[in-house]
Amino acid sequence: MTMEQNEYVKTLQEKVILLEEELKFKDREVEGLKGAFLANVSHEIRTPMNAIVGFSGLLKDTGFSSDEKDEFIDEIIQASSHLTELIEDIIEVANLQFNKKSQSRKEEIDPYQLLFDIFEDYQYKKEALYKGAIEMRIKTNKEVLNKTFISNPRMLHKILENLIDNAFKFTKEGSIELNIQFYDTYVEYIVTDTGIGIRKEKLSQIYNNFSKVWRKNGEVLYEGLGIGLSSAKNFVDILGGVMHVESIEGEGSTFYVSIPYIFDGEQLEVPRHEKTKETKTIQISA
Repeated sequence: MTMEQNEYVKTLQEKVILLEEELKFKDREVEGLKGAFLANVSHEIRTPMNAIVGFSGLLKDTGFSSDEKDEFIDEIIQASSHLTELIEDIIEVANLQFNKKSQSRKEEIDPYQLLFDIFEDYQYKKEALYKGAIEMRIKTNKEVLNKTFISNPRMLHKILENLIDNAFKFTKEGSIELNIQFYDTYVEYIVTDTGIGIRKEKLSQIYNNFSKVWRKNGEVLYEGLGIGLSSAKNFVDILGGVMHVESIEGEGSTFYVSIPYIFDGEQLEVPRHEKTKETKTIQISA
């Protein structure tokens, strides 16, 4: 072989070695994620299961009054809902892996109808599951109530549901506001809460799988698998959109979900200056 051929073969060999090392690293990373996921699942499932079993047993005890048993039933309902959400999260992780490899189903969406449907769902949910005086509001642009776009309604519903669940989890009082803005090439859903907010140095971590950035002295302050925001971000990416968050610790957070009217394979780019767009709105509260 010539000197040039020898150099070419040597370069290929070096590339193969680098690829093998990268594959080994990825294998270890995947195994670590599997271990973290299973550890989180086993811990999180145990808590609601213990509540369901414990309070169900107390219902058989004749020494408790009807009012006390009603409280036990409320605890069972809350624990059952928490367990259902955990199972849905597990299914969601599997679905994300599938959806990344397949073309997501698209159809025409009425953006306000989607938001109103979610708003109605949460009227029961917030009374049954979320304690505290939290007002939920929708702000609508009355000039474009009939506008539609093409996307995947199931994914978009799940994105907003994850963001609203997250807002309720970290908001003990105040309000959660849902809003929509329309731009030239995309629609933007906005979820704003008056919750605990996120420290600036933690903002870059919130989309990591199994991330639990709300800790005090090393202790996790809120339950959950830590995949809600990660799943929402992944779904937004699949739809060709962009998700952005602004937050002030102690004051609350605002999540912006920008989805293209028609996804043509190119990821959406959102100019920051458009965030200040003003519209005439009407407000619906509950």
